[in-house]
Amino acid sequence: MNQVVACANCDRESVIEMSQRLGFLSGKESEIMLDAHVQAAFVVGLPFAKPGDYDFRANNITQSLSNIGGTMLRHRLTPPPDEVYSLHRKLAGAFLACIKIGAVVPCRDLLLQVYESYKFDD
Repeated sequence: MNQVVACANCDRESVIEMSQRLGFLSGKESEIMLDAHVQAAFVVGLPFAKPGDYDFRANNITQSLSNIGGTMLRHRLTPPPDEVYSLHRKLAGAFLACIKIGAVVPCRDLLLQVYESYKFDD
């Protein structure tokens, strides 16, 4: 959950730190890879970045991620953890569905409601 908030807040250092802890990054990546990874995280965090409604149809998340993907494929040192593949598919599917139906959703407000009420383990 902290990863999503870091992405939404465009917090580069937290994104890199948490990505290393979660196994997305090895810690030995080039600056090119780190930049691409962080940019991808910020693009995914866009719907959650600002209060108020987010219009999925008015933004081009899929194109932005597609542009970054090639760089990530060329410079990635380690594959993402197995556990996240289904999560990424579900998130991509949710974003695509929202784009298709022209959804306008208060994403940040919903994220912060869940985040603030979630009981984290120590």
